[in-house]
Amino acid sequence: MSDADDRFVESLAAEMAPLVGPRLRVLAIDMDRPANDRVRIVVTLETSATPLVLTEESDSVTEAASRLLARAAEARLADAFREMIDGESV
Repeated sequence: MSDADDRFVESLAAEMAPLVGPRLRVLAIDMDRPANDRVRIVVTLETSATPLVLTEESDSVTEAASRLLARAAEARLADAFREMIDGESV
């Protein structure tokens, strides 16, 4: 990854942290450019059950990141719902 990509990943992690809330944690963010000017961003979240991997691929880094930010909030809600249904508390 380039320095610009590294800074973008750091920025994405900072934006994602409040969206996943205090009970979930961003474990890793990987970004690569597989081919044809595409970008793939993979975010691994620690949840109360098992790690959750979110992947987005797009022509645009900002588009992939935007989709991941939306999915981060969904992951937080899904994890809270799973805990309520399973009756678990961490």
